[in-house]
Amino acid sequence: AYPNPQPQYPTHQSYWCECRSISSYHDSAAMMPLLLFLLLALLAAASSFTASPKWTTARNAHTATTTLFADLNEHSQFERRKLFLAVGAGMTGATLMPSLMANAADGNQGPITVIGANGKTGSECVGACLSRGIDVVATSRGGVYTGSYAASQSVRSSVCDVTMPDTVASAVRGSRAVIFAASASKAGGTPAMVDNVGLVNVAKACIEYKVPSLVIVSSGGVSRPDSPVYKFLNVFGKIMEEKIKGEDEVRGLYGAAGIDASTCTYTVIRPGGLTEEKARGVEYLELNQGDTKSGRIARADVAALCVEATMFPNL
Repeated sequence: AYPNPQPQYPTHQSYWCECRSISSYHDSAAMMPLLLFLLLALLAAASSFTASPKWTTARNAHTATTTLFADLNEHSQFERRKLFLAVGAGMTGATLMPSLMANAADGNQGPITVIGANGKTGSECVGACLSRGIDVVATSRGGVYTGSYAASQSVRSSVCDVTMPDTVASAVRGSRAVIFAASASKAGGTPAMVDNVGLVNVAKACIEYKVPSLVIVSSGGVSRPDSPVYKFLNVFGKIMEEKIKGEDEVRGLYGAAGIDASTCTYTVIRPGGLTEEKARGVEYLELNQGDTKSGRIARADVAALCVEATMFPNL
C-alpha cells in the first residue's frame, strides 16, 4: 500500500509487519499461543524445502498499521516465516529453535535506548525491556525519566533532544538497539522537527555508531494520504506528512551505498489507534499485508513488538 511502485534500494531488502488487536478473540483458549507457534513452525519448516535462506543484502524491517507483512515480490518465504516465528515465539515466551537463535543479535551487549521514554508508548517500551531483563537508557529532553519504571536499577536516564544531533549521538552510542518513540508536542517541537528531522538525526547517529537495530514507532495510514485517518491527523501540524517524509529519508539512508547491511538495520512499526489497555499478547493480534487495515492496539503490545524486533535485526 506504500506509494506504487515500492521504493527500490538494491542493497537492502525489506520486511513489513502489521498487527492489530482482534476483540472477537477474547475468549480464545489458553492453548492459543502454543497452537499459533506450532502452526508457524510448520510453515517455516515447509518453506525451507523450496527457498534458500541465504541473502546477499540487508534484512531491513518495515511495518505498517499495527501489521506484520512481507513484500511478496522481494523476499523468500523461508525468511518471512522465520520473522513471523521469531516475533510470535518472543511474545508468547516460547523457545526458538537453534536456526532462529543464530539470527538473534550477537551477544546482545549494551542497553536498549528508548527515545521519548517519558511518552506513554515510550514508557511502555521501557517496561517491555525490563520484563525481558534488558537494561534501558530512558531518554528525554530534560534528561530525567519520570515514567512508571523509574525506580528500577536497570533504568538509566539520559538527555536526548532529537532536534540536537550532539545529544542524540551521546544517547545512542554503545546501544544494542534504539527505539524511536518520540513525536511532536507543544513542548518538544513541531512534527517537522521531531517526526521528520529528529528521526533522521537518530537514524544518522545509529548508522555512524553501528547500532545493530533501529525501531521506529510511526503511525498507521501514513502511506494513504486519501484516507480519513490521514486527513484528520494531518490537520495537526501536517504530522502524517512529516512522518512519511522521515520514513522515506531513513529508507534512503539505510539503502545508500557503503552502509554495512550486516550491522545496521531498521524496523518501522505503524500502529493504529493506541489504547491504555493491558497487553493482550500475540494470540490477540491479527497479521495482515499492506497498509490497508485499521484498528486499535494496546501501547503495551506495540512496545512488545518493538523490543522483539530488536532481538532479530538480521531477519
